[in-house]
Amino acid sequence: MPIDHKNQGELKKYLNKVDKIFNVKKFLEQDIDFQDIANYYRDSSLGYEFFHSTGGSIHMALNYDGQFNKDGYFGQAKIIQEYITRTKAKKVLELASGKGFNSTYLAKQNPDVEFIGIDLTPEHAEFANANAQGIRNLKFEQGNFQDLQFPDDSFDLVFEVESVCHATDMKKALSESQRVLKPQGSFIVIDGFRSSDFDTFSNDLKTAAKLAEVSMAVGKPWKINEWTSLCETVGLKVEQIDDLSMAIIPNLTRFQFLARGFFKFPSLSRTIIKAMPYYLVQNAIAGIFMPFTVGVGMQKYYKVALKPR
Repeated sequence: MPIDHKNQGELKKYLNKVDKIFNVKKFLEQDIDFQDIANYYRDSSLGYEFFHSTGGSIHMALNYDGQFNKDGYFGQAKIIQEYITRTKAKKVLELASGKGFNSTYLAKQNPDVEFIGIDLTPEHAEFANANAQGIRNLKFEQGNFQDLQFPDDSFDLVFEVESVCHATDMKKALSESQRVLKPQGSFIVIDGFRSSDFDTFSNDLKTAAKLAEVSMAVGKPWKINEWTSLCETVGLKVEQIDDLSMAIIPNLTRFQFLARGFFKFPSLSRTIIKAMPYYLVQNAIAGIFMPFTVGVGMQKYYKVALKPR
């Protein structure tokens, strides 16, 4: 879907504003590693709580009716619940579990299922464990999904929400998930990817998309078709792909409304950057651009169900 003339003008305006505040060329030259990712989530924690979800969600709400509602934050967990019910999973691993929002909800719903969540950020694991006190079938650990500390064939179900996009070595990340899955297990990925025709869009849109990715500490983004091909090479068969992009638009529109305030006065914005955590402030870049890039279909939000081959 091409961008219309009005939105093209808006896009150009905000590209110029971002350049004045952040320096686009310098911003895009960042080399993002796992320490940067941990710092991003550590610095953004207060912003997520204040501007996003007081309940601990650090992922997009799924609102299928086109209206933002905080109940949509449970949308991803409800998708995972369908797979737990269908497959009768008894041991479940969440990759990059954040503050424990999804696994805590699921553990309460499934007292006979064992849940483990791992997260790169130690503060997240500590918060999640404190919040999960009294839930006997749930624990959280600090861990890296590119180096899982579990034996082969350990889990009936592995899932992730908006985290595999951060992989610095995607093949290793996928191989590790495949390794710890039982032969009949399932790996459910709910995440953002570039569309297969990403390169056909205008240079302004591609710049906006790249800025949004870097602002969310995504250093090595993948096109969906190239990513699914990589899954096949590590022994993961793609069972189903669902495009959930339109369900996150209400949440993205809400973010854009907040981001417009930040970009209104660039000189003031530069002062704010000096006074607040940098990784927190840079979220405004994704906030301003993602309604454009997701709206035209160059960045998409997918649910992908995979099985060991």
